[in-house]
Amino acid sequence: MYESHFGLTASPFQLNPDPSFYFDSKGHSNALAYLRYGAYQGEGFIVVTGEIGAGKTTLVRALLSELDSSKIVAGQVVSTQLEAGDLLRSILTAFGVQSSSSSKATLIASLEAFLTLVATRGQRALLIVDEAQNLNREAVEELRMLSNFQFGHHALLQSFLVGQPDLRRLLQSPSMEQLRQRVIASCHLGPLDAGETHAYIEHRLRHVGWQERPRFEPTVFDAIHRATGGIPRRINQLCNRLLLGAYLGNEDDITVALVDRVVDELRGEQGTPLPHATLPAPPATHGTGSARAAAGDVVRVQRTEGATLSRPVLCVASTTLDFLKARALAASLEVGPDALASVIVTPHERYEFGSDEPSLASFGQAALEVHLGAPREAGAESSAVMLSSFGELIAELAPRAVVVLGDSDAALMCSLAANHRGVPVMHAEGRARTLDARQPSALNGALIDRIASLTVTSRVSDHATLSREGIPAERVLRLGSLLSNVVHQFRSAAPAVEDIVERFGISPAIVRGTKGFGVATLRIADGQLPDERIVDLIGGLGDLPPLLWLVDGATDDAIRAAGLARAFEDAHVVLLPSLALPDAVALLSNSAFLLCDSDRHLADAAEALNVACLELGTAGSPTKALRKMVAGHPHRASGGPAWDGGPGRRIADRIRRWVPS
Repeated sequence: MYESHFGLTASPFQLNPDPSFYFDSKGHSNALAYLRYGAYQGEGFIVVTGEIGAGKTTLVRALLSELDSSKIVAGQVVSTQLEAGDLLRSILTAFGVQSSSSSKATLIASLEAFLTLVATRGQRALLIVDEAQNLNREAVEELRMLSNFQFGHHALLQSFLVGQPDLRRLLQSPSMEQLRQRVIASCHLGPLDAGETHAYIEHRLRHVGWQERPRFEPTVFDAIHRATGGIPRRINQLCNRLLLGAYLGNEDDITVALVDRVVDELRGEQGTPLPHATLPAPPATHGTGSARAAAGDVVRVQRTEGATLSRPVLCVASTTLDFLKARALAASLEVGPDALASVIVTPHERYEFGSDEPSLASFGQAALEVHLGAPREAGAESSAVMLSSFGELIAELAPRAVVVLGDSDAALMCSLAANHRGVPVMHAEGRARTLDARQPSALNGALIDRIASLTVTSRVSDHATLSREGIPAERVLRLGSLLSNVVHQFRSAAPAVEDIVERFGISPAIVRGTKGFGVATLRIADGQLPDERIVDLIGGLGDLPPLLWLVDGATDDAIRAAGLARAFEDAHVVLLPSLALPDAVALLSNSAFLLCDSDRHLADAAEALNVACLELGTAGSPTKALRKMVAGHPHRASGGPAWDGGPGRRIADRIRRWVPS
């Protein structure tokens, strides 16, 4: 009725859920990240709750619209449609499986046969239970039993439970302990705040071609938020009536007076004031019993005697390199009059550095290290341990912020736990990536960036990637990579390059030439021979600087099996075993270029050292590209501008301004 009058192409505030109107608020964005993560994991339970009208169904439909049907078979059950004992039949119907029997045993066998068939096709089955708060305890237990179905070592069925806040209370009951142990993520879909309410209304209007007619007075949006509590369905109901009222009154302005009149009308029709939303405190949604028992002990290492851990910054580090980055950040956080205490958290056991330990003396120490002891095997059990243990740590230390390094499963779990408890998250390594389900770290990184309040990048191209993924520009900061700080620390105590090559019986003259030398980290897979690109590259080196090629065992075997030793000698290519990071940094910092392949081993370190880098797979003619690169980056003596604290200082300064003292 009013749509054509105002020049709109459709109704902007329809009450039926429509994924094309999906609005990416912070809460909805986080919830969608949980659902995407769950769809990728393929096991366990994901729980999403929210009040009536909060947008749960729209969220689920948005997820379903983006799933690849060639990889995931999804079925949806609305539990309000169920009668007692009908859950199994409803699940079969949701997946399009016919069964004429009413026998429970037959229904279970039919479902297991279907799920096994799905698995043999290389697909995964995903069950979405909407309005799950209506399930009785027996039905929930039946869902848990279905999660036991396996094909090999892989779960056959993964379930999302979507419902109103009563679902949380159901899952918190003592009888639900076993199911809670399989919940790998949980979130509550709360109301929109005042700013998001404003953006939500304009988002829906612009989706149907709104051209500022009717005009909304600036104060109207706050009035709508107060009247609806920020619940999307209530906003839709009120705004629909506001547009209708403006049309019937031949008005082109939506005013506060009109809002007050329509709100009074709705209250009269409903016989009660419009309710306001409430946001419950996050409950514990995963068990700590058997999962915690399967893990190692939580180990704490007090690094700074007498340190006061008043609202520290938690730095999550999943690998040894991330651990070094976290130590570099800790050194920057814990200096100066506005110093902040820091705690480094690792998901598994304590890292042992062995012979590299002397090189770490120049690194700062966090006041405390906590090693969670989670199993290294990926899966719901390890995820549950990290969620539980990191959640308990947050409750104990009340951190002002969590800084996540890397894109591992552990980094994602800790981000989810922090977000679940309202602790702001900074992702210290946002980067360009291709979202491919075969590359878990890329998907993890995308989800962490969704959760994070701030994402730190090191390249301009990273901003473009994050923008395409819908991350607002104001949440992205180009402050550099903490690897620069790690490289700087190693470089300051690095051995002489002559000493490194002499250690392997190689004349130091190879690193003293006026042309300098290059470093290669190319890898050849076990059992393979060097491909034509590598052979042609080596044959075309000619008068280019000597090349120190860091090889692993498989690469060394492949080169020798191919009989290339003489060709390497003629091309001034010297093979060295893979080096520890301090020695690799020493070589790179004095080199003319780095030659790597698609795994980009040491490429980030080269970038931090301002050393030219060529990725073999991206060059049409490797020899020509290498010659052009060397000509454009002449060998320079080691050194550079005075060190100003690098990204570590910049990130630490930003954290101090970002979080309250």
